[in-house]
Amino acid sequence: MEKDFEIIGKRIKFLRLQKGVKQTVLANSIGMSQTNMSNIEAGRTAITIQNLLKISQELNCKMADFFVDFGGEEEAAANEFGAGKKAISIEEAVQILRLLKAVDVKGL
Repeated sequence: MEKDFEIIGKRIKFLRLQKGVKQTVLANSIGMSQTNMSNIEAGRTAITIQNLLKISQELNCKMADFFVDFGGEEEAAANEFGAGKKAISIEEAVQILRLLKAVDVKGL
């Protein structure tokens, strides 16, 4: 399960960098601390579906974008973001959403 949050955190960071948004700015815009956002992006902290939705709204992206396999994000970033996108299976996306729902903590 922790690996799933690490993957989602990497996607958040990738999309944030792609949009040119600083971590502190994104964190403040959704009402969380920069430290918490850093922990989410590093996969050390789980993210709630509510916060994932807020992030998607702030970054003007779809929720599905958090579940796309970028095929080596560092390489994609070096190629002007987005090179080599590959969709994950619907089953993998459903499993990740179930895990997110299972750890949804009220008030976060």
